[in-house]
Amino acid sequence: MESLTLPSHRGGLQGTVELPTSKSLTNRALIASAVAGGGTIVAPLDCVDTRVLAGALEAAGWPVEWETEIRIGERTVPEQTVSLDLADSGTGSRLILALLAASPGKSVTDGSARLRERPMAPLLESLDRLGADLSSRNGLLPVAIDGRRLQGGTVEVEPGVSSQFVSALVMAGPLMAQGLDLEVSGSLPSTPYLDLTVDVMRAFGSELEVSDDRRRWRVPPTALEPTRYRVEGDWSAAAFVLAAVAVAGGEIEVGPLEPGSRQGDRAVLKILADAGLDVEWIEDRVIARGPVTAPIAADLRHTPDLFPALAVAAACAPPGSRFSGLDHLKHKESDRLAVMVDNLQRLGASLKVDGAEFSVVETLGPRSGSMPRVTAAGDHRIAMAMAVAALVSGPLELDDPNCVSKSFPTFWAVWGRLLGATWEKEPAG
Repeated sequence: MESLTLPSHRGGLQGTVELPTSKSLTNRALIASAVAGGGTIVAPLDCVDTRVLAGALEAAGWPVEWETEIRIGERTVPEQTVSLDLADSGTGSRLILALLAASPGKSVTDGSARLRERPMAPLLESLDRLGADLSSRNGLLPVAIDGRRLQGGTVEVEPGVSSQFVSALVMAGPLMAQGLDLEVSGSLPSTPYLDLTVDVMRAFGSELEVSDDRRRWRVPPTALEPTRYRVEGDWSAAAFVLAAVAVAGGEIEVGPLEPGSRQGDRAVLKILADAGLDVEWIEDRVIARGPVTAPIAADLRHTPDLFPALAVAAACAPPGSRFSGLDHLKHKESDRLAVMVDNLQRLGASLKVDGAEFSVVETLGPRSGSMPRVTAAGDHRIAMAMAVAALVSGPLELDDPNCVSKSFPTFWAVWGRLLGATWEKEPAG
């Protein structure tokens, strides 16, 4: 795949950025529509991950019409075993595994080489205890399922590396004869994503109950209602634009965003504001003025997707930035901590990694000499983070620019408009 030269940019950024909508909410709305036997998703995010999940649902028997909106119909169970390829979609694969285990029909769910390495065991073990008929290779993909209506009842899950296991079980709960009483034990990372699951389920009519600590769930066996659901703007995408102005300075307007959103990555606004980014709300848009003037510090245990954007901002801020709660980054689309450290060190940063903590000793600056090559490692968020790093330390060469299509397909077009005359070309394909 063609590489891309990312330019530096001096003198501050100016412009308006229209954000995509949320991948997390689009994926959950797709599953909720399937559970409900119908639904319409307004302003869905059109990206590789959501297309992959929609395609898997269609292959498994749910009619899917995707134009400007997505319309899901009532399922017809396929007579033969269906093979589903979830590509790199961790969220999609976990959500659809629970859905198919609790629904009639035979299926095999698989994905890319990287997805085959990502953990599935906590979900599969809980489904097995609920009576699901499934088989896998050591708790990893591919997973073969002989689906049926499960009795449900009480079950425990120890999610460990991902709250997606909890979301998957909860979203399948209405299909179970007794509903689901779920007990969550052990580590529970990324809890704001569970709030998104609750919001989508309730939007589709569920009367589920959840404790304040998200450890105890009651999902009644009440059918979800076909619903018209509108997806809000994506705070995860906003993080890279905000990081850009935090690094390069200037003034950017970004939106639409929900000020009261329950997306965990909304925390990026406060984290950067605490380091000196000037922010102002005007209705559903944020005006951000940079650069930051102090080190950046945050515990990212519940917002791990912010790490690539914040790591770059920290590598360009005054020295002393520190992030903790990075235990689970190795289980993402790449080993994000290791890849980001390697890339930033190639660009001249001096960093310290101590277990699940990351700190900046010496920051990036303008470079001279040969142009370095950095890797996206097939990870959309690292690719976008490297575009931000180039503003200060570019030009640099990125090996896999098109992987941004996983969550932000228009990113390079947006980036080109933001950089104006500095930008020379977009990647092919």
